[in-house]
Formats: sequence, structure tokens, C-alpha cells
Amino acid sequence: MKKISKIIVLGVALMIGTPCLAHADEIVKYDPTNLDQILVKNGIKVDESKVKARRDELVKKNPDLKPDLKVVEEVKENKPVVYPKTAVYSNVVDISEHQKPSSINYDKFAADIDGAILRSSITTFKEDEETKEKSYYLRRDFTVDTHYNNLNNRNVPIGFYHYSRATNEEEATKEANFVLDYIRGKNVSLPIYIDIEDNLRQSKVSRESLSKAAETFINIMERNGYVSGVYSYPYFAKKHLTKEIRNRGNFWIADYAGIGFTGYTDTDFDIWQYAHKGRVNGYAGNIDKNALYKDYPLIIKGKSRKDYNKLIQEIIDGHWSTGKEREKRLKYAGYDYNKIQKDVTRRMNLKK
Repeated sequence: MKKISKIIVLGVALMIGTPCLAHADEIVKYDPTNLDQILVKNGIKVDESKVKARRDELVKKNPDLKPDLKVVEEVKENKPVVYPKTAVYSNVVDISEHQKPSSINYDKFAADIDGAILRSSITTFKEDEETKEKSYYLRRDFTVDTHYNNLNNRNVPIGFYHYSRATNEEEATKEANFVLDYIRGKNVSLPIYIDIEDNLRQSKVSRESLSKAAETFINIMERNGYVSGVYSYPYFAKKHLTKEIRNRGNFWIADYAGIGFTGYTDTDFDIWQYAHKGRVNGYAGNIDKNALYKDYPLIIKGKSRKDYNKLIQEIIDGHWSTGKEREKRLKYAGYDYNKIQKDVTRRMNLKK
């Protein structure tokens, strides 16, 4: 999503998931135990020495983790506890007019991804040549129609994001209504996001004002029946957004800096943008790639993109952990744990 260089997210949490820090009654994200195979699969080189250093630092900062990075299942009063998560989808892209439709083979592209979050629109500006004053206005992404029609026709789960420059509730309301005018009637099975990372205006207002703007956007989307959240990157999020708005739910964090796991542990999050130079069949350029820890198509539309037999096999293979930990991960992802556990048991009995 970013076209400028930032310290942002890197790896995916696929096979083992990802734990992050939250209060004891919350379920959190990243699980740093074994992401190397995912990084390799996505063409990302792994510096083992840096991975070890990060793991050592995690253990040092989090005494509730044993040296083997297993989660300690105990609740300590008013103290964060690490819980694991497993990525439901690890190959979701976000695209905009920067990915030209003429450069995409949509058949190959759609077959290689789990979903796509499209930039619906942007708050941009014109600059007066003499005074250099900027006048801001909203416009649609130039290619969103083409991306949407081609991917929707190929049954790819779709969400949207708006690149925001709102600094208050009034401006956020205008942005939200602009997005709503576009997405109404469309097949939406992923969340609608407000992308907050602007240094021209948003970084110059108070954290409370900007967070209120984000909340306003989310509230409008939710009142209109959409799942919604905020997108940002660690430095900007920590400095300019309150923990309350980031912990509200469906937070989308971009962090390319982690190798074995993301370094963002400040709040909960539900989507992790782990690469901005990813590769997808059917497109030769760089592309943003994301891991989703909730089965949003199932939650929003009642129909999962994930093959059920594949999910059962992943559980049997241990990718969703065991016991209570497995139950937490599956429930968080949006699954009926009791039904799935019965099917896992049935599958195991058939193998005996």
C-alpha cells in the first residue's frame, strides 16, 4: 500500500500462526515459532542470526514465554499474556491504480490469491502554483472498477480501503460517505478500511482528534452493515492513534521490519501486511501481501474461501496447535469449534 519507504511489517504467520500482546481475556496474534517456511515460500530471504536475536529479545521482554516460545497458559492479574493465532489466509493482496490492469493476467492472478483489498478512493490535493497552498478533494482510484470487475467475476473475496487525510469527524464523515457511494451494491466479503498514514495533515493534529476521525469512519461503515477497521504502520500508529481505536477490532498493521515475526506488539491486530515486494502469478511487479487471522468471507457472507477438508487436515497436522490453544485460535478465526473438533475426530478415526 505504501509507495514511500517506511519501517513496516514483513513476515506472514501461516503454519504456526502469530502471537501478540493483549490482556488476559483477549486472544492475540503472532506466534514466532516457525515462520521461516512461509518467508521462503514468498521469496523472502531469512537471516537466521537476526531471527535468533529477535526471539531472544522476545523472551527477555516477556517472561511468560518459556525458552522454547511455548505459550504459558496462566492468567496474571492486569498483566499481558501472549496467545497464539493461526493465519486463515496468507496470500491476500491489496492493490490500487499503481498495479495497472494492462499488466495483470487476471486469470492467473485470481487463481494465486486468497483475496484482494482494493483502493476505492483517495483524499488528494491540488497545489496552487503561486501560493503553494493545497486544496484537498476526494476522488476514486482510477482502476478500481477494472480491478473489482475482473476479480469479482473470478470469485475472489474483495474488500476496500480509502487513503485518508481526514483530521476530524466532519472530514471523516465525508470520506466514509464517498466510499459508501461507491461500494453499495458490490460484492464485499472483506472489511472496509480507512488508511491512516498521512504526514501532510494527519500527523499534525492531536492523537485524540485523529482517532476520533477514524472512529467516525468505522461507525458509519458499521451502521451500513460493513465490517470496518483502520490501516496503519507501527511508528505512525503508536504516535498518532490511541490504543483504544487500534484495539477496537479489525486493525490492519503493516510491518515489514520483522523477520521471524512482526515487532509490533503494542496492541491487538487482525490483519498483517507482511510484504510490499511480494510476488503473485499473473503480475510481474511488486505487490503488497497480507495474512488474515479471521475468516472474513465466512464471518461476513457465511461462506468460507478456505477448503474445509484442507482446514481439517491443517488441524490434524498441528498447524492450529492443540487443546485449549487450538480452541482459542479456531474460535477467534470465526469457526464453530465443536463442529470442527467432531470432524477432526471423525477423520482421525477413519485413519485408524
